[in-house]
Amino acid sequence: MGGAVSAGEDNDDLIDNLKEAQYIRTESVEQAFRAIDRGDYYLEGYRDNAYKDLAWKHGNIHLSAPCIYSEVMEALKLQPGLSFLNLGSGTGYLSTMVGLILGPFGINHGIELHSDVVEYAKEKLESFIKYRECVVFSAPIQLLDLEYPARRESHRARLGCPSSSTLSKPKPG
Repeated sequence: MGGAVSAGEDNDDLIDNLKEAQYIRTESVEQAFRAIDRGDYYLEGYRDNAYKDLAWKHGNIHLSAPCIYSEVMEALKLQPGLSFLNLGSGTGYLSTMVGLILGPFGINHGIELHSDVVEYAKEKLESFIKYRECVVFSAPIQLLDLEYPARRESHRARLGCPSSSTLSKPKPG
């Protein structure tokens, strides 16, 4: 899935194209996309496609197409202070963007099946924080699926996998 908008030369081009195609419709989603360079979440040597609206996978590491992430973020109507659960959180790219919208009082959990991907996501998060002067956000907590507390309520959830994405809004209780 993906390829809905033309390829950009850099992160700003990609976001401009997503806006023009009406995938990004709100200022908060646009700001989150602009704050995080998609290329930073690619493995070295594979960044040629980082700014195309395409999914990418290498081994267990994967990114969905940017149009999918923007649709997820717009559909969930994310707001500061909410909680977010990302099942199949991959590199943490989406979870980090969501954390910027949730702000410092939100709760942001990612569950990933593959331990190598969890470690990769943690490295990317550390790098994101290290190179920002002042970031106030809800940092994603990446967990292996067996570690997740079973009785935790989430306001918003996303189930992701390399071949498809499904949205879900859990009911309270």
